[in-house]
Amino acid sequence: MNQCRQVSSAAVRGMLLPEHRPGDPAPSSDAFEELNVFGTPTGRVAVVTKGEKLPDSARGFTWRSLGQCSSAELRARAAEYRHIADTAKTAPVMDRLRNLADRFDALADQRERDGPGQP
Repeated sequence: MNQCRQVSSAAVRGMLLPEHRPGDPAPSSDAFEELNVFGTPTGRVAVVTKGEKLPDSARGFTWRSLGQCSSAELRARAAEYRHIADTAKTAPVMDRLRNLADRFDALADQRERDGPGQP
């Protein structure tokens, strides 16, 4: 069953973004981020194909397609990962966090090129 929750991020304030319960079939092939009971991303991301079940999560947690995030929200997430990478203790962790930040920036670039509403 799909749910909609008001998101507090300034970049998407006022928009209703669909969230999906763990075990629900994915509505599209995409990367999905896990949200805690307050609607805040946990940092866990799952890539699933359309119809595949979304992964299990803690009670009250939901999944949201990254295709639903605005480019501003994606850029903010990239900046957060870069900041965390700067505090990483090992080179492999630092590299992976920066790679993740680059991927969020690339997705934001694509979102800006394709226009709003395009995954």
